Amino acid sequence: MPEEGPGADHEEWLAAFRRACDRIADAAAAMTPDRRREPQGRGAGGDVTVLIDRVAEDVVLEELEALGRPMRVLSEEAGEVVLGGGGADIPLVVVDPIDGSLNAKRGMPLFATSIALSGGPAMGDVTLGLVRDHGTGEEWTAARGRGAWRDGERLAAQPPPDPRRLPVLLLEGATPARVARAAGRLDGRAGRLRALGSLALSLCHVAGGRGDAMAGLGPGRAVDVAAAQLVARETGLLVGMPRVEDLPGVPLDLESRFRVSAAHDGDTIDLLRSLSRR
Repeated sequence: MPEEGPGADHEEWLAAFRRACDRIADAAAAMTPDRRREPQGRGAGGDVTVLIDRVAEDVVLEELEALGRPMRVLSEEAGEVVLGGGGADIPLVVVDPIDGSLNAKRGMPLFATSIALSGGPAMGDVTLGLVRDHGTGEEWTAARGRGAWRDGERLAAQPPPDPRRLPVLLLEGATPARVARAAGRLDGRAGRLRALGSLALSLCHVAGGRGDAMAGLGPGRAVDVAAAQLVARETGLLVGMPRVEDLPGVPLDLESRFRVSAAHDGDTIDLLRSLSRR
């Protein structure tokens, strides 16, 4: 039986993550969509950075620096930043300041801030994750080996759906061509398709039982899913990157690209992996 709640050593980290998310929510609410999408150059991850991305990242870095701890931070826009003087064997904080940037800059309320704490350089080393949904205000958290929570309420493992039928399948990277190719391979297995536009939120919604599985049809990055994959796995879901056995060794960097899927069983993971093959 997992211990109840995040460990005491996590509370200070969570408090900083939450302060950052509160400030980002206030900043986003104060910006019009036109203001949010003002270009700010190109980020370390290769995408064009817009104002809402830059403001959100600055806030996270400020709150982390205020902790006064040595750490490395990997963030979508700034790349790798060393805080607190650095040193050997220091924790790594993996940040996607705004996951769902396209939604955010269009004024759609489907975007999140994702922050994960890791004791090492790979996805399997992540020990703590927080995803804040800025549309609903919901907070999804997970601590490795201790469970996952939505707004402080423990998430129970969801009963698996009939493997022959997925009433609600969430898709990410859902371009028309990819969706058409995927639909042809589903062979009637999915009842409805939903595309939220945020990998982190899609994983969390499956963890919370709002979707039955999730497939990334396009490539994702570590910053997108480092926190949410822990939420999903702590509720008993299998998460593939693209295979389940690949996940522990996926590097926490900005260069790696992989397709993410989440489901209750291995056969469904195999089906979801097949959806993105050409």
